[in-house]
Amino acid sequence: MNSSKLKPLLFLSLCGLLVSCAQQPTPAVERPAIAKAPEEPASAVVATDARELYRQARDYQGEARQIRLLRAARAALEQQQYPLALAISHTLANSDYAVVRQRNILILLQAYLANNETERASALLEQTPLDTVPETDISDYLWQGAQFYARQQRNLAASRWLLQLDQLEQSNTDYPELWNLLWQQLTSLSQANLTSLRTNATSRNLAWLNLADLVRANIGQQQALQQALVSWHQRYPFMPGPDALPQSLQQLLTLTPYQPKRIGVLLPLTGNFRAHAKALQYGLVSAASAQRDGAELIFIDSQQSPEQITTALKQQLVDFVIGPLLRDQVDLISQQQDWPWPTLFLNSRLPDTPKRANHFFYALSLEDEVSQMAELFAQKNYQRPVVISARNNISQRMQQHFASQWQALGHPTPELYQFSAKAELEAIVSSLLETDVSQSRIRNINSLISGNVKLEAEPHSRLDIDAIYLLADPVQTRLFKPYVDVSVNQTAPRLPVYASSRSFSTSLDRNEQRDLNGLTFTEMPWMLGEQSSVQLREQYQQLFTDQDEILQRLFAMGHDAYQLIARLKQQQHMPALVFSGMTGQLSLDKHGTVVRRLSWASYRNNRLIAVQEP
Repeated sequence: MNSSKLKPLLFLSLCGLLVSCAQQPTPAVERPAIAKAPEEPASAVVATDARELYRQARDYQGEARQIRLLRAARAALEQQQYPLALAISHTLANSDYAVVRQRNILILLQAYLANNETERASALLEQTPLDTVPETDISDYLWQGAQFYARQQRNLAASRWLLQLDQLEQSNTDYPELWNLLWQQLTSLSQANLTSLRTNATSRNLAWLNLADLVRANIGQQQALQQALVSWHQRYPFMPGPDALPQSLQQLLTLTPYQPKRIGVLLPLTGNFRAHAKALQYGLVSAASAQRDGAELIFIDSQQSPEQITTALKQQLVDFVIGPLLRDQVDLISQQQDWPWPTLFLNSRLPDTPKRANHFFYALSLEDEVSQMAELFAQKNYQRPVVISARNNISQRMQQHFASQWQALGHPTPELYQFSAKAELEAIVSSLLETDVSQSRIRNINSLISGNVKLEAEPHSRLDIDAIYLLADPVQTRLFKPYVDVSVNQTAPRLPVYASSRSFSTSLDRNEQRDLNGLTFTEMPWMLGEQSSVQLREQYQQLFTDQDEILQRLFAMGHDAYQLIARLKQQQHMPALVFSGMTGQLSLDKHGTVVRRLSWASYRNNRLIAVQEP
C-alpha cells in the first residue's frame, strides 16, 4: 500500500521536471533554516490550476522552480488532485534547499493523509522535529497530526499535540473543534497516561489536566462537580468560561446520575459458583465501604426462579440491581419486558438482545483484550502477524476473534496455529520460522562435501513475520518463549512476542521470569499491582493470603461494578469518558456494554515492568 498511491505513470510524466530539479548545482554554503525564497517576477503568469502551475515551473531553474512546485502541490491538495500532490511533495522531500524541505513538510503530511498513506504519515510525524516546521505552518501541522493520532486511537500522542496547539493558539477561533477533540482525548486516557502529561507542562496544559482530574474525581456527584468547576475557573481565569467548555462536558453537568439507596445484588450464593459469588461480594462491600455514600447492599441468591427474584427485589424496595452473574440467568432476566430496575449485568450481552436504556453489561471479556491487541498491531503497521493458541475452547475462541478483528481492520487472515503438547508446540515453531527447512538444507550440503570437512553454518529463520501473538496458560508460555528465542537467527531482527492475560501469573519467581524476557502482554491493573491500587492490595492480602487468581479478578470486578453505578449515565452520554478501574480503563459503547482496555506489561531484565505504549 505504501507505494500504490505513488502512481508510476504520474512519476514518468513528472520525472523530466523533478529530476532536473535534483540536478541543479548545490549552493556552496548551506542555506539558513529560515532562508527566504526568491521573489517571483512581477510579469509571471498567475495560474490557479495545479497542473498549469506544474507546467509553468518548467520556465524556472533551481530553487525558484521548486518553490513553484510547492505552489502546484498546494493547489493540487485544494483541488483534490491528491496523487499529483503526493508525487510532487514526496520528491521535494529530498530537495537540496532547506527552505523547500521545510515548506514541504505540511504539504507532504497532507498529501500522505489524503492518499491514505498512513504508514508514511506516521513515520513523518515521528521523525520530524517540530522546530523544523515553519512557524506559519506549525499550527496546521499540529492539528493535522493530532487528528491523525486520534483516528488511530493513539490518545496519548493526540493529547500531546493538541495541548501544544492549544498553547500556541490560546483559543479555538481558527480550530473550532480544538477543545472538543482535546477533551475527548484527555477523557480517554488512563490515569497513568494523564499523569505523564504533567512533565514539563505549561500552566495552560496543567489547567486542562486538572480539569480532567477533577471531573474524574467527582463524576456522579453533581454538586461536588459544580463546586470543583467554580474553583477551577477561579484558579485559571485565562481558560474557557462555562459557556465555552467542551460540549460533552457541558452536557455532563446537566445529567442526573444514578444515586441508588438500596442496591439489590443477584449472585449465585449457593451451588458450584458460591466461591465466585463471595469474591464479587467482598469487592462490592469493599467499594461501598470506601465510598460511604449511604447506599445499602442487599444480596439475593440468583439460584431461584425469575419470579422469586422479582418478588424479593420488590419486597426489599431496591432502586438499582447488580447481577446476575451466570450466563443463563442474565439471558432470562435481560429479556424480561416488565423488568423495572436499572441493572448492571455481570456478564456479556447477547448480540440479538434488544437495547434498553437502563440495561448495562459488564464482563471480564477476553475478547476486549484480543481487540486491543489487534489495534496495537495495526498501529504498528504489522502486516503478517501469527497467532498461536492452545487447543482449548477459550484460547481458540480468542484466536478466531483476533482473526475477525484483523480482517475488519482491512488485513488478510493471519496465520493461525493450534497445539496440545510441548512437542507439537516445538514443531509449530520450527515449521513456522522455517528453521527445520534451513537445518535440512545444511545437512544436504554437508552430505555433498567429501572427506572430513564439515560445513559450519547456523540455520536461518523467516524474516517476513512481524509478530507472534500467543494464547496459552503460564506453563505453556514459559515453554514457548525460550524456544522462539533460540529458533530466531541471532543476526535477524528481534521477533516481538505478545500474549494475553491468560499467560500471566503472580506466582512466577525470578528464574521463571527470566524465561519470559521480551514478552509483552495485557493484564488488568489490579493484577499488576499498579500504584492506584497499592493500598487496597495490601489490605486485600492481609485478609486473603492465598486467594486463587480467578477469585482475585472477581474481587476487582465487584469493586469496579459498584463504582460504575454513579458513572453509567454519564458514560452513556459521553462514550469517550473513561473510568480508571481495577479491571482496566472502562468505557461504555452504544449498546450499554462496558468495554475494557487493559494495561500493558513486559518482562525485561528478569523482572516485570509496566509499559505505556509497547
